[in-house]
Amino acid sequence: MDVRGGAASLCCLSTKTKTMKTARNSRIGFGVVSFILVQILYSCYDHEIPVTEPPDYFPLSESSGADYLKEYLSTADQTIWASQTVTLKVSGDTLIDGLIYKKIVNEFGLLEKVARREGNKYFGRNHELYGGFSKEYLFLDADVPANGTWEHIKNDGQYKTEYVVKEVLATHVVNGIEYKDVIKVEVNYYDKYTDGVNFEFRFSTKHYYANHVGEIYAYYPYPASGMFTTDLNISILPSSK
Repeated sequence: MDVRGGAASLCCLSTKTKTMKTARNSRIGFGVVSFILVQILYSCYDHEIPVTEPPDYFPLSESSGADYLKEYLSTADQTIWASQTVTLKVSGDTLIDGLIYKKIVNEFGLLEKVARREGNKYFGRNHELYGGFSKEYLFLDADVPANGTWEHIKNDGQYKTEYVVKEVLATHVVNGIEYKDVIKVEVNYYDKYTDGVNFEFRFSTKHYYANHVGEIYAYYPYPASGMFTTDLNISILPSSK
């Protein structure tokens, strides 16, 4: 027997076997990769990839709005002595001092205030008597963290409004509906009536804003309520959610 020939045959057989195994393994590997790719593609087509919406705590899109319950409370014991429902919505634009604002009107079409958004900052002007507007003020900055503040000085330095972010990403229940991702802001009012030099605290109001909903709650104690010995609660109604 020619041992060398046999060895050569075994070597060739071994090489062929290795080649066949490698080819088979390559086919198996390619098949596995192809299967995975097909599953990924199928998953993409079969299931929509969720899109994260940017935060918006005071929506100003045209016709957006809400219904609110206004409750008038006795300052002495907080009992409700009167209430009414109002509707506020965004309706059209207006140009003031070169800036474009969205108009916010009530159910009778009467202008309540104007507002505009710049990044995550929301600016407003109240509609005052004789058809005029107040100076612009920043009423909400969604980038300010909890315990952060900003202020607004007006009337030649005689009045100061201080905004304090009490909570962010909060949960709050209004009229039986739970709202998440809420920013709670306390607004403190000061003036210099006493000595004309130093600011003295007068009262605080509260404003809560829910992401993609808007203002869900506000509280105005006397005299901010505009009515003698009366406080005012304003809360969004469930139909607006």
